[in-house]
Amino acid sequence: PEIVGELLVRVGMHTGEPFLGYDPTGRPDYFGPMVNRAARVSAAGHGGQILISSATKDVLSGALGADFTLEDLGTHRLRGLEDAPEHLYGVVHSLLPQRRYPALRTLEGIRSNLPPQPGTFVGRNEELGQLRALLQKPETRLVTLLGFGGMGKTRTALQLGDRCVHDFKDGVWWVEVEEARNSEAMWERISYDLRLSLLPQPTVREQVLAHLRDRTSLIILDNTEQVSDPARCVLDILQSAPDVKVLVTSRRALELQAERLVEIRPLPLADAERLFVERARSRKSDFSLNAENAADVRELVQRLEGVPLAIELAAPRIVGMSPREINVRLRERFRVLQSRSPELPDRQRALRGSIDWSHDLLSAADRSLFAQVSVFSGGFTLADAEDICEADDVFEGVMELRRQSLLRTETDAATQETRYLLLEYVREYAAEKLDEADHDAASVRERHAEYFLKYAEKRTVRMRTRGEAQALDELGVQADNLRVALSFYEEQGFREQAARMAVSLYQWLYRRGLWSEARRTLETGRDAVSRPTTAEREVLARIQHYYASLLLDLGEREAAMRLATENLALWRSIGKPEGTAEALNLLGLQTIDDGDAQEALALLEESLALLAPRDNSRRGMALHNLARLKDRMGEKDQARELYEEALQARRAAGDARGEAETLGNLGVKAHFAQDFEEASARYHESLAINRALRDRRGIAVMLTNLGELAQQDGDMERAVVLFLHAEQVFLELQSADYLTYVQENLQQLRAAVGEEQWQILKAAAGSRGWEELV
Repeated sequence: PEIVGELLVRVGMHTGEPFLGYDPTGRPDYFGPMVNRAARVSAAGHGGQILISSATKDVLSGALGADFTLEDLGTHRLRGLEDAPEHLYGVVHSLLPQRRYPALRTLEGIRSNLPPQPGTFVGRNEELGQLRALLQKPETRLVTLLGFGGMGKTRTALQLGDRCVHDFKDGVWWVEVEEARNSEAMWERISYDLRLSLLPQPTVREQVLAHLRDRTSLIILDNTEQVSDPARCVLDILQSAPDVKVLVTSRRALELQAERLVEIRPLPLADAERLFVERARSRKSDFSLNAENAADVRELVQRLEGVPLAIELAAPRIVGMSPREINVRLRERFRVLQSRSPELPDRQRALRGSIDWSHDLLSAADRSLFAQVSVFSGGFTLADAEDICEADDVFEGVMELRRQSLLRTETDAATQETRYLLLEYVREYAAEKLDEADHDAASVRERHAEYFLKYAEKRTVRMRTRGEAQALDELGVQADNLRVALSFYEEQGFREQAARMAVSLYQWLYRRGLWSEARRTLETGRDAVSRPTTAEREVLARIQHYYASLLLDLGEREAAMRLATENLALWRSIGKPEGTAEALNLLGLQTIDDGDAQEALALLEESLALLAPRDNSRRGMALHNLARLKDRMGEKDQARELYEEALQARRAAGDARGEAETLGNLGVKAHFAQDFEEASARYHESLAINRALRDRRGIAVMLTNLGELAQQDGDMERAVVLFLHAEQVFLELQSADYLTYVQENLQQLRAAVGEEQWQILKAAAGSRGWEELV
């Protein structure tokens, strides 16, 4: 290996009581002013040097051995702690390197006008490291920190400038551009913050450029978005001063070739919680994160979407409210999230003020589009906006809203499709503007609902076809918009549309295991057409069919049978053979489980007789259930033949979900026949399909079957892992029949292995995922 030279470690020590938190992995994580000061003491030193603060010296007084001496290094202003200078001491010992160290890396001798930061800076350590490394690259001349108001662009820029003060020999200079509206005012702000003594001639611009020409500096321009032509000023600096770099904070890009854009996004959950706790503790010293309030704090910062300004405005409420009470009050978001602090600029004293600042910079056309996109929930694509919004040029309007940071973007890795999103509090603000606007808000919302009803129905017809997995994914992407559309139709009394949307949304909710919401959705659709017109009878029949099927899964057999019987009568009166066949099939399935074999046989045979030969999806379903019946009747060979016929029909239809179901039942037949190898193969085939479909119920059923195989094979740990994971899914789904069966197996396992071994196996199961086992 190549020898790169000695590696020297610097150490800084300070004594005080830190705050205790937890990192994302659950490990203890100390933070707060004392930790921050210790880090600053360490940052002042050089490799091989040990520095201690006066507080640490006082604690060590009289306890140091004769081999130690302390070198008095004087009082220093530490970066970020300018208002509280620290007396520093160097630790000297015979075993430590004996060398002369350079002057301490403190603010003495540093040329900078960085303002002190109120409160400690929380989070973004990795981002700051990346940004500093970017600025250190010779080719980097201009970096713009982009983000909506309240994201923490200014605080991030201050912290970055603080880290970079030793990287630029002629200093880091902070320029507040907020009050400037044109380039002339911007040059005046720059000259003022560079502390130039201006002459009558030449122009301010020429004097600033002359001053910077031979310097190596970092100029930080904070909040440039309201300046009419900020790019011209920045370009002049870059062209006239080759060793000067510029860092800009803005809600929109400068659109210069040299510009490197970095978006400042909301804080991760752990950092958001830390910020809330630290700011709350600064107002209420005895506040702490504990078992009683941890869930409320987490919910609070999640509802605030990790936006630093929103958290900073909410935290002071801790003086008179608990985190839970703040959560309740967040329904009045803009009234709660405000501050009277004189330290904050007007635009940041209230969350609404921060949005007003951006809104006022938009043209009338862009304000109209901004209001209209509030109808979207969970984001939208350009195609969505172009179909729903009214504007001369929706594309350019969306681009402008993105440039102003009022929209965020996410790009799907697989499809490379870009979605545009509004933070929830921005969406609420835009929705208010929509209601205040000249155009009809109801018409925009109706166009949104119509668009997504068509979107949903176009995808639900692909259920039980080769396109099902993709259709489910696409429905999931727009699920929030589908929910909004359903609510609109329900509130406005659009009966048939509400019922149709409920049917489509149910398909996604059910397949993704969101059964409680799926049930509520069907009830909404059912109530909308409880007294159906002739045109509404078919959609009511579909809702009843899905509801009866869901009740069967939930173990509510009596209600399911009653509804399925009503539904069969409704389909017969409508006169559509395929609908009647589905109703007969569902009723036959329920009758199998009730033990009436002859009645079930009559229902299933009639169902098959009604279906067209090429209706492979429905035929596969009926054949599958007929096979189940023959198995119950003891006709094992015929049952297997019917399962194989059902499998072929389902494969021909592209019905992957049905294929997985039939494969699972073929596995059960092999299992009972003691052919464990074939059973395992069939279960794994079924599991693979269910995983591709992300069908949680199908996955859990196969985990149960594989758990039984492991139990028979004597692999108790594997069996416990699989059964416990299956139990968790069935609990979440409230799938009573399977849940009871799994829990009975777990009880048998517990009795078989004994309590001590059971606890060991359960602990092992908690640390292992089922994926690695299968």
